[in-house]
Amino acid sequence: MDTERGLAKPALLIVDDDETYLNSLQRALRGNYEVRAARSPAEAMALLSPPPEAVLLDLRLSADSSESQSSLRLLKSLRKQLPDVPVLMITAYGDIEVVVKCMQLGAADFLQKPRADIREIKARLTKAVEHGKLSRRFSQLEQELRLKEPRLIVGNSKEIDELKRIIEAVASDAKLTVLIRGETGTGKELVARAIHASGKRRAEAFVPVMLNAIPQSMIEPELFGSEAGAFTDARERRIGYLEQAHGGVLFLDEIGEVDANTQIKLLRFLEEREFCRLGGRNTIKVDVQVIAATNADLKQRVSEGRFREDLYFRLRVHEIILPTLRERRADIVTTIEYFLDMFHRGGKKLFRVTPAALDVLTRFDWPGNVRQLRNTIESAIFMADLHGHINIEPSDLPADVLAQEATNLSLLDIQETLARTELQYIERTLAATGERKQDAWQLLGYNDRFALRRRVKRILKSYPQLVEQFPLVKKNFAKAV
Repeated sequence: MDTERGLAKPALLIVDDDETYLNSLQRALRGNYEVRAARSPAEAMALLSPPPEAVLLDLRLSADSSESQSSLRLLKSLRKQLPDVPVLMITAYGDIEVVVKCMQLGAADFLQKPRADIREIKARLTKAVEHGKLSRRFSQLEQELRLKEPRLIVGNSKEIDELKRIIEAVASDAKLTVLIRGETGTGKELVARAIHASGKRRAEAFVPVMLNAIPQSMIEPELFGSEAGAFTDARERRIGYLEQAHGGVLFLDEIGEVDANTQIKLLRFLEEREFCRLGGRNTIKVDVQVIAATNADLKQRVSEGRFREDLYFRLRVHEIILPTLRERRADIVTTIEYFLDMFHRGGKKLFRVTPAALDVLTRFDWPGNVRQLRNTIESAIFMADLHGHINIEPSDLPADVLAQEATNLSLLDIQETLARTELQYIERTLAATGERKQDAWQLLGYNDRFALRRRVKRILKSYPQLVEQFPLVKKNFAKAV
């Protein structure tokens, strides 16, 4: 972490069995790093919490100068447990085969005693630490790309403008605990990520934890970590989400789902900023900003005895309540346009929504909020593509959206909707036949071309406002009206 931001110095783990050299490195590097020193693999593994940002590892941790296997085993363990933490190998022995083996196992660099002076070591460390940060950030971005959720808060309503203002204010405090409340699909994780991206911890990790997706019995070890033997199948030490988020932001989604025992441990952590792994005795301190989220009424759960009142107040140091999509209908059109563009950039054709379909979408109540709207647009694009056109019609929309529309319509509205649907099929058939009316009336099932003309005339006489929505119908039958 950057000391200019008022946070701790980056942690550096040095593993070397030469006490004189180890002490020398400690003295030289402690001005730039929080230095941890270990003389054996066992000591090194005990010093991985919170994770260091780089490791200097002596190639030969043995009285036998020809023995490098213990260092190689430690290198393997480090790369497995902390894949984004760079490990720099340092030794007095220039064995090219061992150097190649280290690089194959994932070592970031290789330095030789005594040829590498302290200036070179500092320069190599600085480069490795920055590379590690970039690697962690790249891993995080890869994960975000897989999530298929928009990374922008879309909308121009007064509710969204106010939300953006709140996010900016909250992000200015890197230690503020935040509780985000909102219905399913309102974008609670999106807001948490926006706080992280706008805040002082943006260069550090964002660690999302979906608590409702973790079995209750595993929430505690997943959050706090565990020692080998702490429970059945715990064969090795596990670094929990709290330690993984050190320096960054921990996002606890669906916080209302945790059991009473985990609530007690979370409360203690929030008050003391320290904890013990499951099965461990050592106290671990980490520097994280905690953002929790829920779609439940925690105040109601407190009154029912299902959630601790003290934890509730400790979480809601600042509370953000997200508006539903139906409360900001002015943003529906903008959000639809965003999703159409997003799917187009994802490799699909550029689709557009017809005015009739847009009427249906803007009247819908969206119980699943933005997430449901996104899924609806993706489904509509699939159906429109299946039907061979790039304009999304009401008939391309999912059944649940159309079902609400049907319950909201009067008899006259239903008749107009049926008329519009019939004109849609006539329009598509004219397009498919190259406007050959002889072929069109046969495909549509009319007795002759005069029957088709009479039907269009009757519809447009009753609903003249529809004619402009169907250019091919207008071109071929306008004179009949």
